[in-house]
Amino acid sequence: MELDIQLNASDRNTRETISKNFQRIQDEDTKDDGAFQKFQNDANKRMDHLDQEKATHDDVNDLRDEMYQIRDSWHDRASHIARGTDIETTKAVVEQILQEKGLI
Repeated sequence: MELDIQLNASDRNTRETISKNFQRIQDEDTKDDGAFQKFQNDANKRMDHLDQEKATHDDVNDLRDEMYQIRDSWHDRASHIARGTDIETTKAVVEQILQEKGLI
């Protein structure tokens, strides 16, 4: 933006020059405001999108806790089967083996 800077207080064109300068400043300011508003809207949309996709700290902790519970449950189940203390599973396995052998 270039402003006229040759002003003379006794010149009758001074008022018109000042008016044109202010109009140029206002036009530039309006253009800057529009660019800033677009930038701000785009940034807000991006942040809203990221907020919708993010997992919170609590979400991650809840998922981790659930995974630990599942792991512990499977570990306990496998331990019971290996030790033979899971009677129902042991019985089912023995019955299946006996059926395969034709004994029952």
